[in-house]
Amino acid sequence: MQLKFRFPDEEIKIDYHPNQKKIFFESDARFKIIAKGRRFGFTRGLANFVIDKMYNESLSPILWVDTTYSNIQRYFDRYFFPLLKPIDKNQWFFNRTRTELKLNDTVCDFRSADRPENLEGFGYRLIILNEAGIILNDSSLWNESIRPMALDYQASVIIGGTPKGKRNKKGEQHLFFELFSRGNSGEPNWLSYNFSSYDNPLILKSEIDDLAKEISPALRDQEIFGKFIDSNTTAILKREWWKFKNCSDIKPDNIIRIIQSWDTAFKKSEENDFSVCTTWFIMNDYYFLADLWRGRVEFPDLKRKFIELYEKFHPSEVLIEDKASGISLIQELESGTRIPVKKIKIDSDKVSRCHSITPLIEAGKVFIDNLADWKNDFIDECESFPEGQFDDRVDSVTQFLNYARVIQFRYELKDLVRTKRYIPDRYKNFRI
Repeated sequence: MQLKFRFPDEEIKIDYHPNQKKIFFESDARFKIIAKGRRFGFTRGLANFVIDKMYNESLSPILWVDTTYSNIQRYFDRYFFPLLKPIDKNQWFFNRTRTELKLNDTVCDFRSADRPENLEGFGYRLIILNEAGIILNDSSLWNESIRPMALDYQASVIIGGTPKGKRNKKGEQHLFFELFSRGNSGEPNWLSYNFSSYDNPLILKSEIDDLAKEISPALRDQEIFGKFIDSNTTAILKREWWKFKNCSDIKPDNIIRIIQSWDTAFKKSEENDFSVCTTWFIMNDYYFLADLWRGRVEFPDLKRKFIELYEKFHPSEVLIEDKASGISLIQELESGTRIPVKKIKIDSDKVSRCHSITPLIEAGKVFIDNLADWKNDFIDECESFPEGQFDDRVDSVTQFLNYARVIQFRYELKDLVRTKRYIPDRYKNFRI
């Protein structure tokens, strides 16, 4: 669907793909709830729809709620500005300080969910909640701020995003799932939609296939198909995914690199976490877990064990999380040894880090020493994660595989650039 807006001496064109048209124009339901997969084109469609309403119907005021103000600025530059740029600057103005767009006599306020105090006190005719899986994690935003602002003008409300589970971090039913279920109940004025990434006709199916392969199977239904999943009933690391090979069968000349990955703890008492070191061989087309040490030791013994395992395998890099107990060990090793320590910055939670590496394991790219006496305990801990008693071995594994995945990504991209071969869209903005 293509709409043409006639401004004095100017014309702009707005395109909707068929499923965007279905959301915005085929129903008069007041509350529309959209659960969608990544790259469906929801945010771009919302931007088009807002400009459409402001210019063609003089609809005002409009409220757009998003995750952060930095995202709002980015969305305006990426989606709104290209449409407004050809228009006489006297007809529109975006106040970046107040995050407010004025177009002729209409106004759209942009507000961030992380500053809910800036949301209260106004009434709107159209309310848009983008990234609902994130911003509705706390139900108070809807109950105390958004819902009351829809009363004055009986506002239309569009709520959409990629789901983030049936329950929030508190274990309560996620409000996005609750509202989506309400839209599916047949209640008047409520309507829900579900779209997958494949429902965007502007993206090649092969690109989405590649994206799906990079996502944990436990999250694929959520991130690609826009489904609400129950993470408590979904095993992240499945026992049958692991592959096995005898360490004695590996030829040293075939090992590309050796890397150790540490998850550290300094206490020795029974109730405290274990320290873990996993030693990995990077092979041509797989990763091999050659050795695993696990124990509860005080700091001096931990340092001695660290040096002992380094001298046993001589890894090219030793990974340690640059946080909490790892900081002291890093400082000691950097000042007193020549061990090649690699500090790892962590920017996500344990479960997210685990989800990010499961495609490697599912694809049969991770092997374990078949004769190792730690093999069964290791697999048991992985299978029970994140509900099990311990997760130190899982932490060491995810730290290595996430690091290996990134460096392998860089090697592949460098090879594509060097040979001037086709570079997939998902690689184009990645820095080498």
